[in-house]
Amino acid sequence: MWILRNLVWLLIMIAVVGFAILNVNGRVTEVKLPGAAYVDLPLTLVLFGAFVLGMFLAFVMTSVHYLKGRAAIGRLARENQSLKEELRALRNLPLEDMRLDEGKGGKD
Repeated sequence: MWILRNLVWLLIMIAVVGFAILNVNGRVTEVKLPGAAYVDLPLTLVLFGAFVLGMFLAFVMTSVHYLKGRAAIGRLARENQSLKEELRALRNLPLEDMRLDEGKGGKD
């Protein structure tokens, strides 16, 4: 499975680099961001910035998902431990009100 994942990453990198090379002389007339406007930028710079921003957002989302999973695993491990302790306590309770002569078939 790891080989497929690495192959997909390789294809994505080849596509990004190939797209940048094909558009090396391209220019973007204006990029408007909140609080700033950039004029006459190289297309490769804009594409690279968008790619980096997308990768960063994917990293943040994956990290949040991972941390939520780790928190759930910790919570379930604590719950499992408390249930094991409860079961151990129930197994160690004394057997009360049990008469030993009930199991015998004879009458008194």
